[in-house]
Amino acid sequence: MILLPLPFVVALFLAVFAVRYARTARERGDDAFAFVALMTLFAFQSILVGARWGYGATALQPFMAAMASLLPPAAFLAFRGLTGGAARPGLADWPHALWPVLVSGLLLMSRDWVGAVIILDFLAYGVLLLAMSRGGPDRLISSRLDGVVTSYRALQITGATLIASALSDMLISLDLAVFAGRYSGAIISFGTTVSLIVLSTAAALVDPARMDKPEDDDAGGEGERGETPSSSSAANEEDRAIAAALDALMEKNALYRDMELNLVRLARKLGKTTRAVSRAVNRCHGVSVSQYVNGFRVKEAQRLLRDTEESVVQIALEAGFMTKSNFNREFLRVSGQSPSDWRRAVGSQGA
Repeated sequence: MILLPLPFVVALFLAVFAVRYARTARERGDDAFAFVALMTLFAFQSILVGARWGYGATALQPFMAAMASLLPPAAFLAFRGLTGGAARPGLADWPHALWPVLVSGLLLMSRDWVGAVIILDFLAYGVLLLAMSRGGPDRLISSRLDGVVTSYRALQITGATLIASALSDMLISLDLAVFAGRYSGAIISFGTTVSLIVLSTAAALVDPARMDKPEDDDAGGEGERGETPSSSSAANEEDRAIAAALDALMEKNALYRDMELNLVRLARKLGKTTRAVSRAVNRCHGVSVSQYVNGFRVKEAQRLLRDTEESVVQIALEAGFMTKSNFNREFLRVSGQSPSDWRRAVGSQGA
């Protein structure tokens, strides 16, 4: 009986993830190339791990090292697209290719340094991704406001996992020095498999950038940082003016019903930069832009729950939510109840 190593099973699941993700993105008009490519790289690396440690294919070791060095920059470039940068890697991104080039060169000349370079690679991009997340959800200006929190969590998880993978490599180096590599095989096989599962799941949770993002971009520049509510300072006159204009726009035009709404589009409606809008909302309302917009969506959903007999799913869509899970999470955050419980409570009060 032939037994498939766990990494092969993981690779199969990753391939299915990638296909379903690409199909969904195409139907929604999203540019998911970077994240589909990332999940494909994860699946290929999982196959290499399975062949190396499941069947003893030691000849694949150099390919595993070169492929591993490509994963962190690929993850960084994918998430960069959500911050207003290019959604797809271009010629200007050639410096990121230096990592696999360097590793490949060392494999030919001095393999003793390969492990150290890969550790530095994972650490560097893990720190870069966590630094990217410091701006809060509003940093992801190209992600839909309905799914930006999930994308933000995926960004944080990816950064933390890359750093954890670097620490795992350090543990392997320690095992080689102290125990002559007795546990390295198990650490690499299990640790890499778990890391690939976590990284791929995080990538699959991301709400990718719209294909029309370049047309929607604002004058604020690439990758502007927003302000988190906890770090916001006192609002000034400009902040209050922008917040008031935004309030009026949301009430009059019901922009919150637009499922495709993101920070870039919102800023263009106001003729302001994404950073100015994010700062105004943070300082005047004490919440992120996604929480601000979802507050209007929940208010509209409450009206529909109270005044109509429509299903909860239909109401979520009409209010501007793209998924029921996001709707339930935000409704609970705002009202302290689930939509169904809120409807029953309101109905019992009117009886």
